[in-house]
Amino acid sequence: IWAAILACLATAFLAGMFLLSFGTAGGFTDADRAALKAKTEAGVVALEAAIQASPVARAPAILSDPYLKLALNPGQPGIGKVTPPSLADAFATAANSAVLSDNTQMTVGLFDKSGALLVYAGGGHDELVEAALLPNFVTAPTDKEDQFSAALRGTLHVARISKADEAGRRLVAIHPLDLGANSIFRRILGTQNPAALVRSGQPLENTLINPGNSGEALTKFAVEHGKDAPGVGASDAFKVGDGLNARIGSIGRVPGPAGAGDDGAMLVVLSANTAAAGQKDLFTALGEAKANGLSGEHLAILLFVLAISLALAFYLPNLEAANPIRRLTAEFNAMRLGSQQQLFYDTYGAGPVAELAKSAHGYHEALRSSLAAGVAEEDGDPSGRASRRVPAVSTRSHRKVPGRTGAVDRVDAPPVVATPGPAEDEAPTMAHPSVPSSSQPAAGRGPGFFTMPATKPLRSRETVIGNLMTMDNEASASGPEPAKDDAVREAYYQEVFEEFVKFKLENNEPIDNFTYEKFATKLRANTAELMKRPDVKDVQFSVYIKDGKVALKARVVRG
Repeated sequence: IWAAILACLATAFLAGMFLLSFGTAGGFTDADRAALKAKTEAGVVALEAAIQASPVARAPAILSDPYLKLALNPGQPGIGKVTPPSLADAFATAANSAVLSDNTQMTVGLFDKSGALLVYAGGGHDELVEAALLPNFVTAPTDKEDQFSAALRGTLHVARISKADEAGRRLVAIHPLDLGANSIFRRILGTQNPAALVRSGQPLENTLINPGNSGEALTKFAVEHGKDAPGVGASDAFKVGDGLNARIGSIGRVPGPAGAGDDGAMLVVLSANTAAAGQKDLFTALGEAKANGLSGEHLAILLFVLAISLALAFYLPNLEAANPIRRLTAEFNAMRLGSQQQLFYDTYGAGPVAELAKSAHGYHEALRSSLAAGVAEEDGDPSGRASRRVPAVSTRSHRKVPGRTGAVDRVDAPPVVATPGPAEDEAPTMAHPSVPSSSQPAAGRGPGFFTMPATKPLRSRETVIGNLMTMDNEASASGPEPAKDDAVREAYYQEVFEEFVKFKLENNEPIDNFTYEKFATKLRANTAELMKRPDVKDVQFSVYIKDGKVALKARVVRG
């Protein structure tokens, strides 16, 4: 959690510095967006001017050629006996002399009133036939001329339709829109900005201005923002691409029928520079930000976040290392004072502190075994039999105690068989180094706090539970025990109290003002109450965890 907080604070500071150096609008300012929109609008206007200035406007002059008129009307009065030329020859001669000699890319054709092509001149036969199918040709008034844009065969053209003659025949001329280096469009739009005329997700032929190989970005922008293109003018600037290679772009419709509808031709213009060009060094960015209204309060907040991040960077590692050491020290002190009997090394996870705890636990277990062996030797007689009775421990060699994460199978000390001897009261005693003897009371303990017997080595939690369970099992198996005398019962109460205190410490429950006298008084009262029953021979107690708290349960031994 602390690491996540530190990472968030550091990220907040770095994000603030990055935004200052990168720009407030992702690398593009409002001025950049407004300039791009204006340039796109200018490109749309330039396209309209180029459409109106197309040389197809001169095509209807073909119909005034006298030989073409003779071919179209061979029986008209006033011609005399002149043999009329063929329509194809007369049309080709008139077209070449009027417009085709100066505009080699133009194609002209003559259509009857049903829309069938009678004759044509030029190299764009397929485009000419496609133009005759456009709504502007089919629904055009016969008494008016029209000039409009048309996307034919993947190329943007300008088409011109003449008035119909007496027979309903009309002249149609088409010419590819001139977008070359000398065109009005190119002079106004320039060549620095990537631009293209795109229709249905594909750029139209000979209309791509592509500095830096931006064709994919142009078509992607047209597909994503085609619906944002207004009927007149250009759209607002939108972002295209990701990261430092991102650009902004604007889109507008080609004037005339070519730009109408969802699949109309669109003019797409992108910014000349990517977002990376908007980056500045920190001092330059801070200077510009200050000039744009950045106050000292903003800088103070950023510096404050930086200071907090640096402070936590030094404090948190020390905190993470010191807390386990403090907890380990507290466990050692608890073992020294007798309120805890073993080191809970399995709660330290991994790392140097865990290794230290495991080593200390192993040493403590070895010392406990050595102490138990030493007591047996000191109390033994020459024949090898122990001369002093010590409490028997469980004969079960393995027992897994639930309730603790990482608990392992434990091997208890072998049972000591003791028989009373004549030297019972003279047997020397050996106290555990961490347990005060009865002649030296533990410092810092309140009155009545229990003291472990000096001749009994420290026992693990598993051993004590095993003893209690063994007593229960033996009592059930072998029948009722004889009633304990007062001294034995008090020793039993002290053992239960010791286990109760250990459980409370392990369960992180307070033991302030918790004395043996109060505890034993309660046990005596419960025992006396239960012993009033005629069938009860003895009362035993067991310590367990109930609803997350340490509790005591009484068990009667019936006769």
